[in-house]
Amino acid sequence: MDGVGIMSIEIKQFITGPIETNTYVVSDGEKKCCIVDPSSGCEAVLAYIKDNALDAGAVILTHGHFDHILGIPEVLKEFPTISLWVHPLDVDLIRRADYNGSLMIGQNFSYGGPLHDLKEGRRNIGGLECTVLHVPGHTPGGCALVFEDHCLSGDSLFAGSVGRTDFEYGDGDLLLRTIKEKLLTLPDKTVVHPGHMGRTTIGREKRMNPFLQEY
Repeated sequence: MDGVGIMSIEIKQFITGPIETNTYVVSDGEKKCCIVDPSSGCEAVLAYIKDNALDAGAVILTHGHFDHILGIPEVLKEFPTISLWVHPLDVDLIRRADYNGSLMIGQNFSYGGPLHDLKEGRRNIGGLECTVLHVPGHTPGGCALVFEDHCLSGDSLFAGSVGRTDFEYGDGDLLLRTIKEKLLTLPDKTVVHPGHMGRTTIGREKRMNPFLQEY
């Protein structure tokens, strides 16, 4: 578990699920919080929220792959009325196990409950202000979330790498273009919290990411 505090926003990282997904709890000084990308095995996530008396208002899904959604039932068991947000272009992944990849690990997982549209722009989700950036290519509806000077990039941008695009709905050229247009235009000091592995910054990725050297 790793924590970063800035101004009124705090971001806690938990490693969850079968392929070490980064699940995040984003909270503010008013005790509001959102859960981002819950994979399976969310006990520590839920305990953190309870122990700190946080008000969990929303689950935000950066995209619909299995390793970012397997924890939905665990979260709903603890918070039955919590709202779930995903970009409209990734709803099919949430609804279909053959799209979201869960069949590859021997699970047949999908979620058929209500979903809210995670559309691009400035949003108040679960009581927290953020900017949603649509960054397609890894999946059609992949998004990044900007909270102050921190960016939760999902599986679009990693430290030294970018998301894979060899799925039937993937588009490598589109991913690189939208990373450059929407993420690399953020301030260099912006801390990037990816869906897997460790943190980085926008400035570092501009200088050192081999996939982005044409920027």
